[in-house]
Amino acid sequence: MEKKNYNWMAQAGLGELDDMEVVKSLGLDSKVAYTPEINKVALDAARKKVFKNLLDNGHSTKEAEAVADRAYKEALANIRGAEKKTGKSIL
Repeated sequence: MEKKNYNWMAQAGLGELDDMEVVKSLGLDSKVAYTPEINKVALDAARKKVFKNLLDNGHSTKEAEAVADRAYKEALANIRGAEKKTGKSIL
């Protein structure tokens, strides 16, 4: 049986990104692959990853939060745009 990819890029027709690739790249629990929950979990994990990387590279907590929040909002806007274009509920 073929598994349905729920990641927003696949749902928006922007490529053939497999949910398991998203899981592996962000270190997510594999239980979210092929479920509608993947996008919310991936967004949160990506924000945390950006925040941690910035802290690890010497940025202040305030700077890291600002950049991570901006990246999160940009990703969310991209997903919302894809929802409008496709008429699909992705998040």
